[in-house]
Amino acid sequence: MNKKSSSKNLFVKLLCLLPFFLILSCATTKNLEPGEELVEYKNMDYKSLNKSELTQEELREDCDMLNYLLYNSYAGIDEAIENGFDLDAAIEEIYNTSLSKMNMGTCSQTDFSNSIYQVLSKKLNNNDLHLNIGGRSLKEAYSIYYTNIYFEKKGDKYFVKEIRAPKIDSKENKAVKFDENPEVKVGMEFTGPENNLYPFLIPGGIEYRYGLFINKKIRTAIISLENQNYTVPITNEKAIKSKLAWTGLKTSKETLYMALGDCTQVNGIGQDSELRSLAWDKYLADLSQNIKGKKNIIFDLRSNPGGRYEYPAKMLVSTVFYTHTDKDEIRELQNLFSNSIDQDMTFLVSPVTMAVEKKYLTGYGKNLFEQMDLERQEYFKNYWKNMKRRPIRKHIPLKEYTCKLETFPQADFQGDIYILINRYTASASEFGIGMAYLLQDKGIKVHLIGENSTGAFKYGGMHYNSLPNSGLGVYSGVYFGESDSMKENPHWLGEAFGFKPDYYACRENILSTLILLTEDGELAECLKGLDKEQL
Repeated sequence: MNKKSSSKNLFVKLLCLLPFFLILSCATTKNLEPGEELVEYKNMDYKSLNKSELTQEELREDCDMLNYLLYNSYAGIDEAIENGFDLDAAIEEIYNTSLSKMNMGTCSQTDFSNSIYQVLSKKLNNNDLHLNIGGRSLKEAYSIYYTNIYFEKKGDKYFVKEIRAPKIDSKENKAVKFDENPEVKVGMEFTGPENNLYPFLIPGGIEYRYGLFINKKIRTAIISLENQNYTVPITNEKAIKSKLAWTGLKTSKETLYMALGDCTQVNGIGQDSELRSLAWDKYLADLSQNIKGKKNIIFDLRSNPGGRYEYPAKMLVSTVFYTHTDKDEIRELQNLFSNSIDQDMTFLVSPVTMAVEKKYLTGYGKNLFEQMDLERQEYFKNYWKNMKRRPIRKHIPLKEYTCKLETFPQADFQGDIYILINRYTASASEFGIGMAYLLQDKGIKVHLIGENSTGAFKYGGMHYNSLPNSGLGVYSGVYFGESDSMKENPHWLGEAFGFKPDYYACRENILSTLILLTEDGELAECLKGLDKEQL
């Protein structure tokens, strides 16, 4: 048979198969529900090469994969696109910027990573602090930079009360460098914006400290006194380090202190889920026993970077509803906390996110899968079964857990919850703050003390993937949205701005502020060292 005849026969065979492919295509695309979209299925089960130098072909492949990952594993991408972000154009700009940095036919991994940051940090039009590519967050949170200038209020005016000497660093036994402007004097009237004066509780009243709420590092600020501008030094306070543990428990006669330094709970306990569960059960039982008869709860969430938000839910259930001892009832309350705070949020279903979920929920997180709503379990099982043949992309409600309760019962604890926060209180720990506010109609008052939290709520549920050649990691949030309770909370200022405290406090006065608010003098000894770390 000659080549011409062979080609003809091949064409005839392909023509005969055409109806089959059309039928298959129709079977795949028909019956798409509103919001569903068929996307490409790519096998993500590969080992990244972690190459330090990329050829043009490898660079192209990594850029294409970055495009695929951002669209299929980043829940905030739809919002960004609706607001004018052009994903394809941004990826091409990254590719061309990286090409321009090529030397002898290759582009370094570092230059590629810098190109990604350079383009996306400018083009992506949101304040998502979760999105991290190549080890770099694309956005920066706002935080307070303070001066050492304190003011007192007389009538409706503010005057310099004191210029305090810097604190001594006990480790090095020397003064922290913080040179004041000698032209700034006690008694000068403040003539700048009033919102730059942060109130601090002191015995008998309030004093004010000058500061700026900003999302970049600065060393000096301009302050207006007597209608003249003065340049003064300014700095972030050194934040405490999280212990990355959850075992903090201290009590006085009137107050229970509990600390949650991490919401993943792997640190200090290990990977064994059974051992971790037993440790948690004991800790929660201790909380329930020790809260009885107390007037105050101090919930220390400083420097908690997040994780899974069922952990703060468990602690709130154990302290606020301490007479509820039946395991099914406890689980119902925990699930109500979770479902209430993530109401109106969505989860991005895609072949990328569902591959990760399958690996987790059929293995390490199997017990969580079993707690999910039965309809959701069935949806996940069907998706996994048909994932390669019918790769659907869709946002579905995040509400995960089976729960018969619609409202919280009357709380056993009747008192005040004081939540300690700082600029590293983020993500799941911020969910915990939102959960506490759900209890305000149960006779509980919530007070926030410290500085603004991170503001990392709207884009959560982190998934990790890596690019095939450079090995650059892509951490992206697969959850999206804010519940009504968060939107309506006057303390919540939004992404990158965080929760605003009721009472501003730095490390040096965090304990004195608590003592003033609770009127519990025993805290001075009970919480000794609170300025340095979680207890």
